[in-house]
Amino acid sequence: MVRVKDIPEGTRWLMATHVLTRLVVALGQGTAEGTEIPPHLERLFSEMGDEIRIIADRYSMPREHASDLVQTLGAVSVILFGPAFETRFIEGFPEEAVIRLTECAMFRDEPGSEVSPSRVNAVCTAYVKHAIEALNPDYAITTTRARCGGDPFCEMVITRKKG
Repeated sequence: MVRVKDIPEGTRWLMATHVLTRLVVALGQGTAEGTEIPPHLERLFSEMGDEIRIIADRYSMPREHASDLVQTLGAVSVILFGPAFETRFIEGFPEEAVIRLTECAMFRDEPGSEVSPSRVNAVCTAYVKHAIEALNPDYAITTTRARCGGDPFCEMVITRKKG
């Protein structure tokens, strides 16, 4: 019999993040190729964003400026999806911050991957959009490069909304 205490803590974390990542990516399977996430699935990402905001509130995570949002989004994403989302390059200022990732927990570029790159892109975009919106509605995030789009790394820019 296997008991939880017999599984090392690090292994438990990897198991949990893998399952959550696969679940979130599976949300993209119900969408037609090359289309946006449908409204009923957008609501799920919105609820996920709300939970991220609650976590940020509970643990007093910073989110006033773009540089704060990079740190908080990065920490929460690593907790939820695992170390592949560790933000190794961050350039952050109050009005704009840049995230660059060389790995992605959601995108698997090996042959036979169950979800197409365009669907992974739609899911990732929905996740980061709703997370940033929930953390601070004065900011938006734009993906400028994506591994699932053929780029060698992912790059996302968080900026204060105009107007």
